[in-house]
Amino acid sequence: MRSPSGTALAVRTDSGEIHTERIYYLPLAQRYKIFRLPFFRGIGALWESLVIGIKALNLSLNLSSKEEQLSPSGITVSLILALGLVVLLFFVLPYFLSRLFAPLLSPNLVLIVEGILRFLIFFAYLGLMSLMPEIKDILFRYHGAEHKVVHAYENGEELKPEIALKYSRLHPRCSTSFLLVVLIVSFVVFIFLDFPNYFLRLISRILLLPVVAGISYELIRFFALNPNNFLSKIVIWPGLLTQKITTCEPNKEQVEVAIEALKKSLLVENVGAEKRASS
Repeated sequence: MRSPSGTALAVRTDSGEIHTERIYYLPLAQRYKIFRLPFFRGIGALWESLVIGIKALNLSLNLSSKEEQLSPSGITVSLILALGLVVLLFFVLPYFLSRLFAPLLSPNLVLIVEGILRFLIFFAYLGLMSLMPEIKDILFRYHGAEHKVVHAYENGEELKPEIALKYSRLHPRCSTSFLLVVLIVSFVVFIFLDFPNYFLRLISRILLLPVVAGISYELIRFFALNPNNFLSKIVIWPGLLTQKITTCEPNKEQVEVAIEALKKSLLVENVGAEKRASS
């Protein structure tokens, strides 16, 4: 769970206890003013999500199995590999596959095919993940638990499992919605910023990723601030449908873990607020 002042992780150990831990990471916006500006804050958010995600996975592995944590260099390598996989699977692969249609279609139609292939690969990837028992029974159920607890908190409810369980496992501000917006924005950007040279087209898919992330973040931010806007509801709806794949109904024990993570995150935020008030 992440709050404006910090991020917290909760893990149920082999003994059945729930261990909470703070994940230390100084946001880019606090280090560099440029990441406070529109567009650039989206690029920073994408990078921070990768960094915090790798740190959380590393820490949870250590807490649950007592295996040695990754070194800073190991985390860097993991980040590069994770980002490389995303670029290869969702940007480079659709590009190469769409080139197979080049002799049959006009250049503009080939770009449309590339965008369609990107969506198909994305949903095929999610579908294959949902077939894996470990992913469905653990990752997707905890994802659902996270959403239920956040819903309960946002509605001013007491943070108890039986209360959180009654809420929906779907949430409009989920990262799944962000990914869908990224796919839609990339579709538009790659059409309008096309290059005649084959090599430049391929490189542009990689170099324009920060541009896509920046635009996508601003759109998501606008939709979150204007949830009742008609356009917001249209854009959020596909993300909610996709969450039917990426979330599953959690059990009480999983919701308990999500509650502890949120409490720890809020505690971190309150401590940060107190420090800022006293300084």
